[in-house]
Formats: sequence, C-alpha cells, structure tokens
Amino acid sequence: MIANKKASILLILKVLQEYSDEEHFLTQQDIIEKVSEIYGIELERKSVAFSISLLQELEYDINKSPRGGYALLARDFDNSEIRFIVDALFSSKSISGKQAATLSNKLNSCLSRYQRRDYKYIYKSEDISRTDNKEVFYTLELIEEAKRRGKRVSFQYQSFDKEGKTVLRKDGFRYIVSPYYSVNSNGRYYLICNYREKYRPITWFRIDFMTNPKIEEEWPIKPLQSLEGMGGFSISKYLNENIYLLDGEVINATIEIENPEHVVFVKDWFGENAKLYSKDDKLYADIRSNESALFYWYMQYSETLRIVSPQSLIDRVKAEAERILKKHEKEPI
Repeated sequence: MIANKKASILLILKVLQEYSDEEHFLTQQDIIEKVSEIYGIELERKSVAFSISLLQELEYDINKSPRGGYALLARDFDNSEIRFIVDALFSSKSISGKQAATLSNKLNSCLSRYQRRDYKYIYKSEDISRTDNKEVFYTLELIEEAKRRGKRVSFQYQSFDKEGKTVLRKDGFRYIVSPYYSVNSNGRYYLICNYREKYRPITWFRIDFMTNPKIEEEWPIKPLQSLEGMGGFSISKYLNENIYLLDGEVINATIEIENPEHVVFVKDWFGENAKLYSKDDKLYADIRSNESALFYWYMQYSETLRIVSPQSLIDRVKAEAERILKKHEKEPI
C-alpha cells in the first residue's frame, strides 16, 4: 500500500527500530531486503546510505559496526527502565491484569524484537487481587483536566455487599469534591481532596473505586490554602505521615528497635521521617505518623519492635492483643 518511495526514510527507521540493537547490526543489503519483504518497496543502496546519514543528522543514535552494518542504539527507554516500569505495572493493584499486559506490550515496542521480554516470570500476574474498574485511566485524566480548569469533580463510589459483589455506596449518591493531588500509595491510586470541612479539611478517595466521574462546571475548586489549617500544606509531608492513608490524628511516637538489623523496617516505610538514635545502649526511632497507620504498621513488626510512647498507642496495642488472645481461646469449630 506504500507507493511513495519518499517514505523510505521512515521505513528504514522502522526496520532499524525493530531489527537492530547493540548485538544485531544490519547491512545495507539487510535493510533493503527487510523493506522489500515487509513493505513491498525496492530501495537502492545509495538511497539507504542517504537516509541513514539524514537520520544521524536528525540525532538518531545510529552506529556503524567496524564489521559493517548499522544499529539504532539509543531508544526512548532502555532495557532496565522498561523492566522497572513493567514490574511496577504488574505489581500495581490500581489497574487490571489485562491493562498491565497491554501497557507492557506498548513499552516493549520501544525495543528491538530481540530485546523484548514476555515477562513470564511474573507468575499469574493477571490473577492477583486487582481492581476490575476499567475507568481508572479515564478518571485520572478527567481529574487532571478538572484541576487544570479549576473545577470540582463528582463521582459515585463503589463498595461491596455481603456476598462480595460490587455495589454503589449510599445507593449511588454523587460525591462532589475539590481535587488537589492524585497519588499512588502501596500500589493504589488515591485522590487527595476536600469534601466536607465539618469533618476534616482534606480527605481521600480510592480512584479505582470511583465510577461515572464528571467535571462539575458550576462548582469551582476551593483553594487548598483557604481551608482551615492548610496554609503550609505539603503533599510529601502528608504522605510521609499517612503511610496507609487512614483516618486519624497524626502523633509523635518513639519506637525501640530491639534488633538493629531491623532498622530496615523503619527506614523502608518512614525514610527520613524517622529519626534514629541510641540511648543507654538501646536503639530508638522517633516517628511522626498517623496513629492508625502506625498501629497497623507496628502489628506487622511487633516481634522485633517495642512502642515506648505515646501511652495511647501502647494502650491500643494492648487492647488489640487481648482481643486477639480471647478470640483464639475459643474452642475450634
């Protein structure tokens, strides 16, 4: 279908993208044969040489091998970058397995066919617990457009009934919010926004639980800085203090790290938000965090950590430990 030989420069570029890399160089004759085989266009060596020279002039990283042949080396993404992005896609619970596979295939197309990976090592990636909401990307785009235009967004919010089936919360009630930040936390997308000030100035909603989103043309966004207590708001500080994005107060806590090898658990989750120090030959960390998030985080690592303060968090852990003990003292069914 391609009859115009003036398109030869594009065809040569596509062949180089598909069939060449650091380990696979194509001679001029190889290129001529590939273009003929795939596109049905017959090229001359002189035309191939001129097109490659022009592509190099246009800053395409086409190198010539000392043994002869050409290869397109630099790509939009290199192998390691694509591997990292694809791993992140398959570990995210905010998109379906099918969406992750589709996106990984698109990313793979940036590489030569010899560099592409099928990612079979990600075992049953499409079967892990994920959202089945196909609107996630559309909702993210709509939220960004609303922010650019200074408008609020509305949506219905999904929940689950006793049988685990998806239902709409509050019989399909539409939430209207002022959107501020879309964030990815623990593999899920959240919208940080203002809903009703009488409860709290900012709150969050799971983006993959939103359905039927809409920009509210008549409702301008409330400026974040105008909300009570939000004058110096920092999204990075907010996320560091709310590692699980749970409701509750932010507290200052001190944790004793009984095994120094487990400092990694503290640094992995809290980073620079945890201040480490030694006292009386013991290792401690001062952490500022949402109390509920810190409680659930501590329950994962209670074997090797001990809460020193505040007393309210200690009491909460004790009460939970007693509740768990009583529950498991019951006779098995």
